[in-house]
Amino acid sequence: MACTVRHGVNTTTLDSLAGKTVAEVREQVAELMNVPDSAEVRINGSPADEDTVIGENSTVEFVKVAGEKGVFARS
Repeated sequence: MACTVRHGVNTTTLDSLAGKTVAEVREQVAELMNVPDSAEVRINGSPADEDTVIGENSTVEFVKVAGEKGVFARS
C-alpha cells in the first residue's frame, strides 16, 4: 500500500515504504525532497525515531523545528 511523505510544501506518495525504517525512508527521499539531517519525523502525526518501522498507508512527515525568539540576552 502507498504511504505519503511530506516535507514543507513537498508531498509525494510512494508504494514501497511500508516495512522500512524511518532511517531508510529518510535516505531514500532526502535528496528528492531536500530533507535536512536535523529534521524531526512524525508518523501519522506522532513523533517517531529513526528505528521506527513504517506501516501501510502511513503519513511520514519530516519537520524542521522552528527557532525560538528571544534566545539572546542583551548586555
